[in-house]
Amino acid sequence: MTDTSQAELPPQANGLSDGLDDDERAKMRPVDIDADVREMERRKRVELIMNSKVFREELERIIETQLKDGSGPSGLLQQISDMVGVNKQAGNVFKSSSCVIPINDIRGIEAMGYSKGEKILRCKLACLYRLTDLYGWAHGSTTLITARLNQDDEQFLVNPYGMLFHELTASSLIKVGMQGAVIEQGTTNFSVNIAAFSLHAAVHSARPDIKCIIHIHTPAVVAVSAVKQGLLPLSQESVVIGDVSTHTYLGGLLDPEEKDKIARNLGPNNKVLLLSNQGALCCGETIEEAFFNARNTVLASEIQLKLLPVGIDNLVLLNDEIRKKMYDAAHKPPESTPRPDQPSILEGKVERKWRVGGIEFESLMRMLDNAGFRTGYIYRHPLVKGEPPRPKNDVEVPPAVSSLGYLLEEEELYRQGLWRKLEGGKKGHDRGRWLNSPNTYQKVEILETGTPDPKKITKWVADGSPSHSSTPVKIDSALQFVPKNTNPKEFKQKQQQIKDYRRADKISAGPQSHILEGVTWEEARKMQDA
Repeated sequence: MTDTSQAELPPQANGLSDGLDDDERAKMRPVDIDADVREMERRKRVELIMNSKVFREELERIIETQLKDGSGPSGLLQQISDMVGVNKQAGNVFKSSSCVIPINDIRGIEAMGYSKGEKILRCKLACLYRLTDLYGWAHGSTTLITARLNQDDEQFLVNPYGMLFHELTASSLIKVGMQGAVIEQGTTNFSVNIAAFSLHAAVHSARPDIKCIIHIHTPAVVAVSAVKQGLLPLSQESVVIGDVSTHTYLGGLLDPEEKDKIARNLGPNNKVLLLSNQGALCCGETIEEAFFNARNTVLASEIQLKLLPVGIDNLVLLNDEIRKKMYDAAHKPPESTPRPDQPSILEGKVERKWRVGGIEFESLMRMLDNAGFRTGYIYRHPLVKGEPPRPKNDVEVPPAVSSLGYLLEEEELYRQGLWRKLEGGKKGHDRGRWLNSPNTYQKVEILETGTPDPKKITKWVADGSPSHSSTPVKIDSALQFVPKNTNPKEFKQKQQQIKDYRRADKISAGPQSHILEGVTWEEARKMQDA
């Protein structure tokens, strides 16, 4: 009976796992059993590591080294994590992550959906958010940075409420109107923080010259905004941002009366507004200037906090004359050496287009691009590295022709041992092939073609005139000019003596001819005719 029941079973049910590999067996496991198997494998790996003799010896060596050097526990943890193969940055998903979200995610045909200049402004504003996050100025998702997109239609770009600054990209920014109404949602489904935007809208409506506003919430700025005296003129950073206004901000949606009060307190020229106990609004006519004011506001607040323990009465404040000089120097193009490849007319145009904080902002954009952020920033002064400078000679030194500088260079190569390595190669063989160069060159100046204002170009061409004819001597043997069985020390001494004579300009052409000494021109002609 039993044999019959077993015979009636299908063959695949009896040998189900005989023809399956390990991956297919793993797929057929239940979820809880699969998790238990993974946990068992992990414990087995940990047990093998802890029981390993090599691991214990390496761990003891690291601990002894750390105790001897005293570099602290952070270096010890880093070495242990490197040894067991664990990345210490694995838990930090916000900064220093190996996976970077690109800033410029507007590619190809997607760029056609934006108006002229909007893509550039989106990329630049998204870069500003990333810099704010890298500097540690981000205060959760409540911090707001806005940029005016279109002055005629009063359109602005703002970050979506709920996204962290390291997540923002050019396409995720939301386009809104003056009242906060969404004009273009962007690539996310997040909304806009209307209460926070109303404060920025009040400043934008009162000051059409302001294009970008950054709300700074760092502890140092908030602490200074809570001081009765406000930001004191104690340092250069507190002066270059200009006069600072103050306003008692209560938060929430602003009514028309509150907006008028903000406009009066900010004034027609000031670009930094301290909000009592709530940080500061740093404004700018460009994004670069807004970042310049924000960075200096943060630094000035930190400096003031470090000086407050000595007492305000003991502080030395900068007077009005010094403050004006510092401010003017920071808001005009820096004096630098003129570029040799740039005409003076272009230099004047560059100075007129100079932006406050533009040079520093571009250097930070290069930093982001080098880190893989793909900013999409268009550089006004791109970094172009040319070839390293070379000695400027009118004629390239032929292979076997020597000059004073060339001899010094050759002697230095002998000292370093580099020349001996090259003697057996092709280059060293080519240098001793000819005693003197069979080529002669002539300096010719020609004019450029195709330009209304041609310049002279100097060229060296081969000179085939009979007056420059020379007889090259080919060196067939290494002992052609040095007799056999010559003492190497005597040869070196003679060679060094010749070099010393060349350095001292004591080179002589040999015995001087006295055949025509005291002979007049007429007598010389008669001798020539004869």
